Amino acid sequence: MPLSSENSKRAWLRMLLLLGVAFVLGGFVLPNIHITWRESESQASMGGLNVSLGKPQTSLSPLEVYARAAQAVYRSVVYIDASETVRVEPDIFDEMMGVEPQVEQSHWEGSGVIITPDGYILTNEHVVGRSDSGRTITVTLADGRRFKGHLVGADYATDVALVKIDGHNLPAAKLGTVRGLVPGQICVAIGNPLGLRFTVTNGVISALDRPIATDDGRIYSHLIQHSAAINPGNSGGPLVDIEGRVIGINTLVRQHAEGIGFAIPIDTALQVAEELKAYGRVPRPWLGVVVQTNTPSLATRFGLPPVKGVVVTGVYRDGPAAQAGIEPGDVITRVNGRPITDSDQFRAVTQGLKVGSTVTLEVHRGDQYAQVQVQVAQQP
Repeated sequence: MPLSSENSKRAWLRMLLLLGVAFVLGGFVLPNIHITWRESESQASMGGLNVSLGKPQTSLSPLEVYARAAQAVYRSVVYIDASETVRVEPDIFDEMMGVEPQVEQSHWEGSGVIITPDGYILTNEHVVGRSDSGRTITVTLADGRRFKGHLVGADYATDVALVKIDGHNLPAAKLGTVRGLVPGQICVAIGNPLGLRFTVTNGVISALDRPIATDDGRIYSHLIQHSAAINPGNSGGPLVDIEGRVIGINTLVRQHAEGIGFAIPIDTALQVAEELKAYGRVPRPWLGVVVQTNTPSLATRFGLPPVKGVVVTGVYRDGPAAQAGIEPGDVITRVNGRPITDSDQFRAVTQGLKVGSTVTLEVHRGDQYAQVQVQVAQQP
């Protein structure tokens, strides 16, 4: 018992001593200790490598042709978000359960390029929708500014749309031309693929004048094929040449393929945009006939004149051709004196006619032919 009492006293003495030391450190020593942090001097020598980072790049090398092209147009590229309120009807099972129709917001994302300092923007029709679609359009510039977009007009056939934002002294892109382009030339694409804002890719012009038909029935003509990587979201963004001039508007990519993208020539897009600004739509010429290529077998089978041209297989009631006396079975061999050999050539020639003008058709009927004057109307 005396030994145990002695041990307890020693334990209490040690505890009091520790408390006294802690009091001294807390009151006198710790307040006079100063801890400072020293910033790194940007040298990666912590592991004993004795190496350092290089100086930051201050200018582009003349060899950086892709970067120079992208820098020339970068600020002119915009991100476009289009939204629309859509009514979703219940399926048959939901109807049996008394579920009411629902309303939800659908979104479309794409790109565009500013072509005038006062805010006209080129993009794709499939991004912003038809002129009467009622989609709400938001345009975001490369510097982060956001604007409400007004749809001036959209053309389904060419997939070109013109959007206007209320801005001043905006960074308009330099425009080039498809004329003179040859396969193998360098090109750069800028857009917003898969939500990745303002992405730059590069490639070469692979081919020109490509006709492409899509699953939704849209038929493109004279597209630029290129190898710059594009994905959903690039639609409406610019394809530029080595000098940063816009030569095309990216519109689609070949599914399940690599390095095959397509762009609308800027020449076509700008021509359509001019008409959209003036009329809100593209006034297309219309003769009111349906034709197909005349062939020897077709002529023999139906007793048609054995001449090169197109057979009229249908005439729209009260259309321009019907009013001029054109009938099914007639063979058209010339348009304004130009020989016609097949239906593709006939469509190409008639698409270039002016609404309101008069066109002269050379028409064969049996063993007779005549020159017929037709007033070109606007396509309904």
